Amino acid sequence: MTNSPQQINGSAAVLWASAFIIGALVIIQAGKLPGQAAFAEMASSRGDYSVMTTNSGRGGDTDPDELVYVIDNRDQVLLVYEVEDAKRGGVLLKDGWDLSATFNRARQ
Repeated sequence: MTNSPQQINGSAAVLWASAFIIGALVIIQAGKLPGQAAFAEMASSRGDYSVMTTNSGRGGDTDPDELVYVIDNRDQVLLVYEVEDAKRGGVLLKDGWDLSATFNRARQ
């Protein structure tokens, strides 16, 4: 039994080289992605609820007070909570509105 040299198909070699280059570029770009930092002024929706946070303008630069707006689509209400100190975990309900009544008043 003799061993004959195998020829590499030119198109297969080009495809493999392209795959390695694209893989390397993906890894390089993934290294540039930011971490999972949490910032205020973010919005999220899940099911019947939408939540948005924003800076209230009070508190210090390093630990500002935050406002949390919650829209409950089932009950059609907007609730506003204030987080005075996130380290203490205090959340205070500031106000709430019936959205259907608010929009009906705006139409008149």
